[in-house]
Amino acid sequence: MSFIRTTALAGAFAGTMAFGAAQAAPTINATILPDPTTVTSFTLLDLGGSGGAPGLVSSAQITAPGITVDFNGSAGVYVGDVAGVTRSPFRDAGGAATGDWYFNARAGAGNTIEISFDQTQTAFNLLWGSVDPNPVTYNQLTFTFEGEAGSQTITGADVIAGLVGVIPGTTNLEVLISGLDPFNKITISATQEAFEFAIGVPVNVPEPASLALLGMGLLGLGYAARRRKAA
Repeated sequence: MSFIRTTALAGAFAGTMAFGAAQAAPTINATILPDPTTVTSFTLLDLGGSGGAPGLVSSAQITAPGITVDFNGSAGVYVGDVAGVTRSPFRDAGGAATGDWYFNARAGAGNTIEISFDQTQTAFNLLWGSVDPNPVTYNQLTFTFEGEAGSQTITGADVIAGLVGVIPGTTNLEVLISGLDPFNKITISATQEAFEFAIGVPVNVPEPASLALLGMGLLGLGYAARRRKAA
C-alpha cells in the first residue's frame, strides 16, 4: 500500500529557525490540512497494511529501503482513535478516522520512536497529526548524527509559529523541514498524550566523500572540454 496524495492548501507558513552559530538554520514549511481532509504533496512510507481495531497495531521494528524504525515503550504503529491515547492524522470525508496506519510516540520517558537512516539526510517530511504548541515540549523531533556532538530539536511550537488557523490538538499539518545539519537519526518524543505522525519516504543525500568525488569528476569534465575547445 502506498500513500500518494496531492496538496490541497488551506494555509502555509515558511520560516527559518535560529540555531547556534555552529548549526544550520533549518527552513520549516508547514501547510494546514484541515480535518476531515488529510492530503500531502509527498509519498508517505508504506507501513505494510491498514485496518484493525483502534489502538496499537504493532511495535515490531520496521525496515524499509534506506531506513530502520525502532519503537521503545508503548510507542508503535497505531490505527484509528482511542480517547486519551491517540488520534489518527488520517480522516475521511466525514471527519472520522480512517483505517490508515500511522506512528505514535506515546507520552512519558522511554516511549520514543527512533528512525535511523542508511545515508546522511539534511531534510525530513512528515504528516504531523494534532499539532499542539503548549507546552513547547509537547511533541519533539530531535535530529542527531552518530559520533557528532550536539543535536537539533524541532517542536510543535516551532512548526506552527506564525501559522494562522491552527486549532491546538486537532489540526494536522504537512511539514517539510530542510536545511538541517547532516543527520542519520531522529528521536521522536512526546510529553503529554501522544505524537501521531506519518513520515515521507526518505530522500538520500550523498555522503561528503561522494560529493567530493562528484566535484572532482565535474572539474575533470570541464578541463577536458576546455582542452578540446583549445585544440
